[in-house]
Amino acid sequence: MKKKILVIEDNEQNLYLLTFLLQKHGYEVSAARDGKEGIEMAEQVKPDMILLDIQLPVMDGYTVARKLRKSQDFAKIQ
Repeated sequence: MKKKILVIEDNEQNLYLLTFLLQKHGYEVSAARDGKEGIEMAEQVKPDMILLDIQLPVMDGYTVARKLRKSQDFAKIQ
């Protein structure tokens, strides 16, 4: 079973590179391009790990991290 990683990144080049590298190493990658979408994707995908940019549109990475940490569903996510 592939590990699932959610990448929350608004820069297309960074997102492409991360997705390419992670998929090449056998991970299942989902992507979100802003903080709000990132939280919604995390709830849908239930990833094993989240790679989170700090400077995001709509909701910054610090706010996203705080919101996710408050939820028991994401307490064990790295």
